[in-house]
Amino acid sequence: MKVSFCPYIHFCSNTRVYKTEDGNPVGTYTRLFRADLDWERFTDFMVKHFKDKENVQFIQFASSDGSEAYTQIISLLEKHKNTDKFFPIKAYDIDEEICNASKSGLLNINITDKSKFNEHGIDFKKYFQKSDKELNIDGDTLKDTDLQIKPSKTFKVSKALTDRVKFQNADMFDILREHEDNSNTVIMCRNVLFFLSDREIDHFTTLAACKLKKGSLFITGEHDTKINEILETKGFIRVMPNVYMQS
Repeated sequence: MKVSFCPYIHFCSNTRVYKTEDGNPVGTYTRLFRADLDWERFTDFMVKHFKDKENVQFIQFASSDGSEAYTQIISLLEKHKNTDKFFPIKAYDIDEEICNASKSGLLNINITDKSKFNEHGIDFKKYFQKSDKELNIDGDTLKDTDLQIKPSKTFKVSKALTDRVKFQNADMFDILREHEDNSNTVIMCRNVLFFLSDREIDHFTTLAACKLKKGSLFITGEHDTKINEILETKGFIRVMPNVYMQS
């Protein structure tokens, strides 16, 4: 079975194969400091934007193995003080297998990915230590030699990260439907909506437009060009690449 994957796959921490409604296989991936968001710039903006809020409700949908939640926590801890109001990040994924992996406190990291920490001036060992356990995720194709990917290694995630995020197996429509906003919400919904039908996309973005009040943020990803255009028709304004604010 031939599967088309997203670019930069050699930097992945996890890759999975899913099937669309018409049965076509689609490859997804995740990794630390994924390059379709300027994490430092976004974090600086977010801290300033919510400076007068006592707490910030940070929600991540399609949280996968935890790589992006950990990236956000690291970005906050490395440059900013008094960041407790952003935590815990509430991270949701509908895939029970990947959610169990994120709850394990372990993360598979490609050796090449470690170089990203040097680029950001961050001590990798401050947050990750080599584990004597191996994280095996059912359906993970990262170690498939046919994909010509360098093998990953399993690392133990520090409590500085795991204590600041809560992973849960849940449907993002259900969570958003019950959410109560006070102009203090960040929704990170990156590279997942484009997998859905047009009807589901319209339903979710309409729900987001109704639930989020002025000033709350909606974060998208590199494959969400269509989603970005839809958000702009429903009251969101672009404040930087892949970052939208409810107006």
